[in-house]
Amino acid sequence: MTRAPETLTTARLRGARITAADRPLYRALWQDPDVVRTLGGPRSLAQIDAKIDRLVAMWQDRGFGVYTLREGDCDCGYAGLAPTDAGGRDSVEVLYGFAPAVWRRGLATEIATELVRLALDVLGLPEVCGFTWTGNTGSRRVLERAGLVYRFEFERADLPHRYYSLARDMSVGT
Repeated sequence: MTRAPETLTTARLRGARITAADRPLYRALWQDPDVVRTLGGPRSLAQIDAKIDRLVAMWQDRGFGVYTLREGDCDCGYAGLAPTDAGGRDSVEVLYGFAPAVWRRGLATEIATELVRLALDVLGLPEVCGFTWTGNTGSRRVLERAGLVYRFEFERADLPHRYYSLARDMSVGT
């Protein structure tokens, strides 16, 4: 099995494989009302810690996962790849979340584009997907700019979502 690199770099971001030491950043992000508004709402510290533990373990189980992101000296968010069954389809999701202080600067598009390349061209996954609440126009644009194509709408957590995907045989680099 091909494994993802433990670090990932774009023009402005440096990502490192998530560790338990990153817990304060994820707690701050997932308790921020602006961040969780489109991610299913607020979570308790116990829920956040359990999710962090799952994300840390994913690297061992899957050979890929989530990166903690830095821009310069600032921890600014996270992004990565994770298995999903969203929309009733088994795939690997491109996911990301950023602190509001760095929103609307193109960082999500920058890392999402690199994650699509990693998933399809490096890991050789057959498909990569992304999904977002239909009202989250910013995230919809990120997925589209990263090369994913809108496929269908579905319900998740009692909210309408849009599903996007790209198959390896359609990716740019192959």
